[in-house]
Parts: sequence; C-alpha cells; structure tokens
Amino acid sequence: MEIGPQGPVVSGVSPNEGQPGTRLTIRGENLGDSLRDILDIKIGGHSCKESLEYFSSKKLFCLTPNVEGRSQIIITTLSGGTGTCTVTYYGHAREATPKLDPLEESAVWQEEDVNLLVTYSAKPPTPVYTRRKIEPLGPPSAASAGGKKKLGRENLGTMFPHGSGDLLAENFNPAWFLLERHRFSTFDDLKTGRNQLKQEVKESECAPVAFMQDNLDAFLLCYQTLSDVNELLIRNESESQGGSLTDRVEELLKVALKSGEVLFRDVLRCKARADQTRIALTVLQRYRFLFNLPHTIEKNISSGEYEIVANDYDKAKTLFADTKVNIFKKVLEEVEKQLAKFREDLRKKLLKLPSILEEQKRLIKFLLELDCEGDPAWDCLSNMHQWILRLLYSSKEEFHGTAAPSATNRSDDQVDGGGGRGGELEVRGKGHSRTVSDVSYISTGSGSQGIATPSSTYRPHAKTVTGEWHMPSGRSEVGPPKRILFVEEITELMAESLPEFWKLGQAYVSGSLFHGMQMVAERQRNQQENCDKNREKFEHKMLMEKVEVFTDMVNCSLFPEAYEQLSEVRRKNLGEWAAFEEGLADTSGAWLPQIVREIRVCVGSLQKLPLPERAVEMTQTLAINVRTLCVDTLFHRAARDIEMLHEREDWKVHAEESGSVTSLPILFENLVVEVLLTLKEVVIETHHGETQESADPLMDCSVEHLHALMEHFIGCLEYLAFQQDEDTDETASRLSRDNKSVDEAAGDIITMSPDEQLLVLMSNLHYTGEQVIPRLFNCFMSQGYPSCPQVNEVVMEGMMDLDQRLFDNYIEHKSEVLVDAIEQGMKTGSFDWDVCKEEPADVRCYIREIILTLVTIHCEVFTVSPALVERVLQRLVCLVAEEIHRIFKEVEQFSYSGALHAFVEVTTLEDIFTIYVVDETRQCFQRCKEYLGTLDAESQDKMLKIVSDFKTKTELLATCFRPELTTPRHDHIIIMHPLTVAI
Repeated sequence: MEIGPQGPVVSGVSPNEGQPGTRLTIRGENLGDSLRDILDIKIGGHSCKESLEYFSSKKLFCLTPNVEGRSQIIITTLSGGTGTCTVTYYGHAREATPKLDPLEESAVWQEEDVNLLVTYSAKPPTPVYTRRKIEPLGPPSAASAGGKKKLGRENLGTMFPHGSGDLLAENFNPAWFLLERHRFSTFDDLKTGRNQLKQEVKESECAPVAFMQDNLDAFLLCYQTLSDVNELLIRNESESQGGSLTDRVEELLKVALKSGEVLFRDVLRCKARADQTRIALTVLQRYRFLFNLPHTIEKNISSGEYEIVANDYDKAKTLFADTKVNIFKKVLEEVEKQLAKFREDLRKKLLKLPSILEEQKRLIKFLLELDCEGDPAWDCLSNMHQWILRLLYSSKEEFHGTAAPSATNRSDDQVDGGGGRGGELEVRGKGHSRTVSDVSYISTGSGSQGIATPSSTYRPHAKTVTGEWHMPSGRSEVGPPKRILFVEEITELMAESLPEFWKLGQAYVSGSLFHGMQMVAERQRNQQENCDKNREKFEHKMLMEKVEVFTDMVNCSLFPEAYEQLSEVRRKNLGEWAAFEEGLADTSGAWLPQIVREIRVCVGSLQKLPLPERAVEMTQTLAINVRTLCVDTLFHRAARDIEMLHEREDWKVHAEESGSVTSLPILFENLVVEVLLTLKEVVIETHHGETQESADPLMDCSVEHLHALMEHFIGCLEYLAFQQDEDTDETASRLSRDNKSVDEAAGDIITMSPDEQLLVLMSNLHYTGEQVIPRLFNCFMSQGYPSCPQVNEVVMEGMMDLDQRLFDNYIEHKSEVLVDAIEQGMKTGSFDWDVCKEEPADVRCYIREIILTLVTIHCEVFTVSPALVERVLQRLVCLVAEEIHRIFKEVEQFSYSGALHAFVEVTTLEDIFTIYVVDETRQCFQRCKEYLGTLDAESQDKMLKIVSDFKTKTELLATCFRPELTTPRHDHIIIMHPLTVAI
C-alpha cells in the first residue's frame, strides 16, 4: 500500500512572539519542495506569502502580519495540501508612532504629506505634483465566495515571462496587473475605477495653469524689476557725453596704460641689470662646483654619503661631459680616478658576506649610478650563491670529515666574493635556542592507580650565545651527535640565507631592483637584457642547486642508503660521503624531534617563496621523509626498551585493586606515553605548506607502531614466564648486583618461586588489560591520533591468549602435586576397595593432605591476586574430582565398607569445596557416586555423621573456603589471608 504525500506540519517557530514585521524562522516537516510548491502561509488568518523565503522543506522564513494574540501558522502546499501546527505565535499590537516635526530625527521612516514645491507668494502654496495613488482602479478585489484563490507571482511570471505588474516598470503588462489586483472585481467596479482615473489625469493636466494663476503676483513683481533695470541703463547712456559708455571706458584704460609704462620704466631697467648679475653669479657657482668636486667627493665618501657622491657625479657629467676647456678636463680626470677607486671599494663591500639585503640593494644602486662596468647585481647574486654553497660544504667538512667537491663539479660560473669561513661563523654564532621538553612518567602509588603523571622535564643541549653547547642536568650523553649538529647547522643556514638570496634575485629578474635609479637609456637596455638572459640561470640553476645540495646532505645524514640512490651528477656535486660513526637510533633518536621541528620550519619558510615546482616538491618530500624517520626511530627505540623491560623486573610488588603488581606495567605505560607526547607535534600538527593528507600516512604508521609496542610488552611478559629459566643464574646475579643497595635498605633480598612469578605475571597482565591499555588508548586519541578499535581487539586477544597459557602452566605445576597425593594416599596402608571390611570411622589422611595442599595454593594465589583464587581453585578441584573418578573406574568391584569409605571421601571433598564446585566438577562427583552404587538409610546416616564430624574438626582449616571470607582485605601493600584473619 502506497502512502501519499503528507501535509505540512509546523513544529517550531522562533521567536514565538513579536510585533508586526518580525522576521520568523519556521521549522517543521513537509514544508514544501520549493517556493512554487507553497501556495500560501497564514498567521492568524493573515497571509504572509509576499514575504516568504524558502530555505528547505524543514525551514522557512517570513515577516509577521498585523495580528494580535495567539495565532497558529498554517501552510498550504501544492503537494501536501493544508497542513497543521503544533505551536503558536503571540502577536503584539503595533505601537503608535508619534507625529514628528519634518526636521526632527527619527529611527524609522515617517510618511510625509507635504508638497514637493513651495512658492514664495503670500498666498498658500499650490501643489504642482501630488502623489500617484498606488491603486489607480480602486482597492484590489478580495477572494471570491466560491473558494477561488488569487494568482501568485510565480504563476503570473510563468504566464507573462517578460512582463510585470508594477505600474512604474518599463515592462508593465496590463493583463498581469488586472489578474493580480482585480481578478475578482466586477466590470462595473473596473468602469468606475477607469472614470476616476480619467478625472485624476484631467485634473493633473490643469495643474500648471492653476499654478500660474495662484502665483501671478510673483511673476508681475519680477517683470517690474527687470523693466526698471532696463530704463536705468538707457538713461545713463543718453546722459553721457561722447556717445557710448564703452568708448569712454576704452579711452580711460589707454590713459592708465601710458601712465603705468612711465612709472615702471626704471623698475624694468633695474630688473634687467639684476638678471645679468644673477646669470654671472650662476656661472661662477657652476664652476665653483666643478673645482670643489674632488674635495666634496672625498669628504662624502669618508662620511658615507654615497647618495650625494652619485648625484654630484651625475650632475658633473651632465654639465661638463662635452667640454673642451682644458682646466675642466683636468678636474674631470681627477674625479674619474677617485670614482674608479670608490667603485672598487663598493664592489668589495658588496661581495663581502654576510650582508643585509637592503645594504646590498643600496650598494648595487650606487654602483649602477656611478657607471660601474659589468653587472654588479648579478655578480652579487653569483657570489652569494657560491658563498652559501661554501658554507654548506664547510659544514660538511667540519662535521663529516670529507672534502668538498671541486669547483668545476659544482658550478660553471663562480665569483670569488671573499665571504669565506668567517661568514659561516657569523651565521652559526646567532645562537638559536635548541630546546625541547621531554616528559617521563612514574606511578604515583596505589592511590592513583598507576596514572601517568609528569615527573621531570629535561631540555636537550642548548647553544649559548657564544656558540657552545651545554649539557642540561639529568642527561648521560656527552653532547648532541655530529649528524644532529650538522643537520641543524645547514638547516639554519638555509632558513636564514636562501630567502634573502631569493628576494635579491627576484628583485633582479623582475627589474624592481632598478626602479628609481638614474641610468642612461642605453645602460637601462643593457641591464634589462642581462636580467632576461640570467633569469633562467637564477630560477632553475642557482636555486635548484642549493636546494638539491641541502636536501641531499640532510637525506644522506639521516638515511644511510640515500647516497647510493643519488644520480651520478648529484653525487659529484655532493662530493665524498662516508656514513657517520654513531647509529641513528642509538644516539640521535632523542634529538630527532628537535631536528624535525627545525627542518619543517625551514621548509615552511622556503615554501612561502615561489620556488620552482621541483624545488618545492623536493623540500616537501624531505619534510615528510624526516617526519616518517622520526616516528619510526622513536617508536623502534621505545620497542627496544620495552623488549628489554624483563631485565628491569625486580619482582617487588605493590597492591592495586586487581591484586599485587610489579612496576613493569607502569614502566611500559611511561615509555608509550613518553613517545606519544614527543611525537605529537611531529605527527598531528601541520605547518605552513603541509596538508592533512601528508599526515595521514604518519597517523596510520603511528597506529601500527602502537600495536607493535603492545605486542612487544606481551612478548616481554611471555619471556619472563617461559624463557627466563635459561638465564636464571645470570638474572639472579644481575638483580643481586643492581638492587644491592635497595635490598640492604629493605633488610632482605626478594625471592619468588616460579609458581609465584606466574601468578605475579598473570596479575600484571590483568592490570595491564584493565587499567594500562585503556589509559594508553585514551591518551592516544586525546592527543589527536586516530581511533583504532581493531588494534585494541587484537591486543586484548593476544593478552587473553597469554593469560590462558600462564594459567594452564600454573595449573599444570600444581596439579602434579595433587594427583600424586591422591594416587599415593589411596594406596597407603595396603588399602583395597574390593576386600576392605572395616567400616570408616573418620576421613582418611590423603583427604586431609588434599585439603592442606589446596589451602596452601589458596594462600599463595590470594596473597598475589585475590581475583585469581576462584579461577584457580575451581580448576584444581575439578582436576581432583576427575582423578578420583579415574581411580574409581579402575576398581572392578567395591565391597560394602570400601564403597562407604569412597562415599565419605567424595562427599567430604564436595562439601568443603562447595563454593568452587562448578557444573563439570559436580557432574564428575555425581558419576563417582553412581559408580559406587546406592547406600541404604543407615549407611547414609553413618556417612553423613563422619563427614559432619570431620568438618567440625577441620573448621578452622577450611575457613578460607567460606564465601564470606573470600573478599581481599588490604593493609597498605599487605593482603591478609582469610585463614590468618580467622585465627
């Protein structure tokens, strides 16, 4: 059966009260598929269709109409019909707006009824323009009584796609207007409206004539004023002698001109003499500049005013470049000698590195303005390029001990700039802080349940302002490994020098370096040609060569196999290379996060530059590889430490809720938490230019490594349980040596039997699964690592498998003693079941021995882990029952007394160990009784009396098997056994 579309249901409105015009948010179900699907929306019977805004089928917006009190919101759609409403909207009456003065400020729009034009006559003003009525044919018609509805704008838009119902619109369509406003109006109403409209048009045509009539006095006043002005002009002209007024004015102007020439003749002569004097002084001043120019240049050079030197030189060339005066030529030759030496000094200063970028630009500007030969900007770039490479190779030679490649192998265009090793020392001496926090975790005792808490913070070696490394307290290393220092130095070098090199080169190839420089047109053309010629060399050779050398050095330092994977050309550029002596995981693992941080910062700063695509790809790949290396190295190092935790097991236990545990689970937790916190920045956080996709493989890798760490810990516990017997003597001597001072302070040396060690390991395993593993997974996800429920499941399965093997091994050891006691105890005194004629007076001794053995086992298990008592005793009691049943089945026939003995012994065991008797054990006891046969009432009473007497005599011994005394009692780290409590 198909269900048709459901009607609209309004289930929420916000706000739920307000004044007219309030914007409502309406929520509900089936509110329409689109705006056209909604036929109408009414609030308290008033339509809000005009202001409706469609958001989705569950959300609409509209403006409230003028309603008062509580009203329902009813929506009618084409697809669902008229809907329902489960909420109400409370409307408030609109507050009356006070009438304001036209000049008074108001926060809302005020309707105005004033005229647009005001006359200045004494009569009241007559309006020239009146507002056009909104409804020229009268008010719009209401809906008909037959239930027909008005046509909406959507329907009219479909009928008249190029029309409009707006009277003032250019595409006004009368049919649209009539259907929208007067669909239900009668023909007589429309005729009446038309006549009224005609009357209004006729009145508006007569409005200008009425305006003239009402303001006639103002027009007459203007006319009279103009006539008076005209008469005054005619009278003045007729009264003047000599004709027209303009002729007389012209004569007066000519007389004034002649008088002015007489008055200013002497002034003009003085001006001419002053001009001649000024010209002479100007000539003298120009020559004085030339004669003083050598001294001025020397003075300005010594004071560092290079800008003035360049301006003076340019000025001298402009004035005297083509002079034929000998004295002028001599002065210019002296100036040229000074400037030649000055240019050489500027060039040496430009090529001296390190230098500030702005200073380099300033020196290049002076050299170009002083007509320096060649291209000083390109010379500076080439020298800076070779200087950076020299620093990289010098660092390699210092830390690695291998020679740098020959000059012919590195570059085709070298410029000796004289920066040398001194420049490198200045870069290295800046002394950036090299610190990273590393947190170790310890257990805070039983009260904290082994929660990992920060106990100490160390910082790796930090470089002081003198460039020397100092060792923080608490670290055993002598200092950072050479490979770490090497990578750190070349990373700093690239982060500081390459952006400056790129900025200078970009200014050179783009031409912005030469903006504002005073150069002749030919020099500008030559400079532009040089820029175009060297652009390719700068972008695709110089930049790429430095990026390749840097990335190759870092890769070869951190990845031993990277050198062999380089091409022949890049190996030649890199020079000889030999692996570092120290292993990466052994000596560099603790320093890798700091190196990764610095490399990522360096790569981020380089990626802000529009480097060639290949260079960007190389730096991104380097950052990803180093991050991956750091993750793998630190996790492998943690895995190795976890594998060796068995050497730190001292079998000293402390109480936890689940039982007695050693420090092994807490040590394991500390190692895992430490590596997760250390690698948080490496794996989780993204730097500039890095994407989240680049971190996804690291996330997956971290999940795999976390799984491996947990598997290594399970393997450590397994080694302690099953493989340490081979190294018992060595382990004992090690523990004796390592814990000598601690044991002497404690007063004795801790020793445990293999069975007790198995119990401790099972307790450690339970504590790890119930406490440590959940905390580690919570820490893993809280730091931003991905969720990994599959790993949790696999780890728990592995722990359960190991727990079962430990349990089976323990049961196997204990069951051997019990089985031997049963078989030997039954045969004590040549007892034979089929010939026995003496009725039992008490329980035989082997039953007492079984009980004593299980009491001893109970005490041993309860002391270590009370939670294991029930599991161990249930299994052992079941094995006792199975062994007794096996022996009974070997007896061909029981005598009456033998059967009575057997009933007494089976019933005694079943009653004393009743809380540990499971279904399998109970069935085994039942099969024993069935095999013995049935006792008569008298024999049954004898048997029960013997059992009761025995239980009375051994009541204290069997106290530990009472249900009310099986709950462990803690006294600091001492767990009291129930038998001890009872005594």
